[in-house]
Amino acid sequence: MITWRQLDAFANEYASKLGSPVSPRYLAGPGDPRHVTHALCAAGWSTPCDPLHPVIRMQSPDQQHELVFKPSAQYARNWWTVHSGFGPSNWYAAFSGSTPVEIVAGLTDTLLLPEPEETARENFTAILTTRGWEHTTDELGGHQIMSPDRTAMVEQRISPSMGRCGWEIEVARHHGPHGPEGLLWRASLDIRTPGHVLGAVATALSDPAPVPRPRFTIDESPHLTVGRENVIGEQIVTAHQQRLAEARQHRPTTPPAAARPAPNTPVVASPARSR
Repeated sequence: MITWRQLDAFANEYASKLGSPVSPRYLAGPGDPRHVTHALCAAGWSTPCDPLHPVIRMQSPDQQHELVFKPSAQYARNWWTVHSGFGPSNWYAAFSGSTPVEIVAGLTDTLLLPEPEETARENFTAILTTRGWEHTTDELGGHQIMSPDRTAMVEQRISPSMGRCGWEIEVARHHGPHGPEGLLWRASLDIRTPGHVLGAVATALSDPAPVPRPRFTIDESPHLTVGRENVIGEQIVTAHQQRLAEARQHRPTTPPAAARPAPNTPVVASPARSR
């Protein structure tokens, strides 16, 4: 569970900060990682890691999902990695350091919910195109989906040797004929990623609602809409408390069943040695 010290530290950090609402959120900058980790902890995820080590490892109550947060000096490297499942059905997703936490949370939040039926899973491409993103296909059947401001690219390639690949997201200051120019962040979603998880990422990626960012952390991109600056501390803290309250509703009421220990093998006395 989140301790009062952790909540107090979060509230004190934002108590009197100035900031602004910004959109689109894929250009908002990374934000606070506790938006993700506090919610998972409130939902019952454990942290089987050294608390003095900078790498955070979290596991879901049923141990089917694992999140690793590994900060690096290079924001282009993967900071967030999610592994899920076992065997041939396992899948993974990775996000680089500058990925907005609201987009990472789009994936992790859906892991707190029961998995929907196959027929209820949303279509990754349809969600983005419905919100005005441009969808094209190549001669092999690969997909390319571009945001209206042409800064975010979602792509699924088809390799002649390996077949259909997973989804790649790249957000840059501009996408030119030779690829992204001024890369801001990237994400990779495994080909085996379930449809409802892809749908949650697409929804978070294209959500038009602005997100708050403190002063001096806001990028100067001409494609970023910045609202009026004000004291955002109370707003952020209140929203965070509400987020944790919602996450606690998904906390298991009973602990997952532990593996039953093997029955004790009776000890058979050795036959007496004859003299």
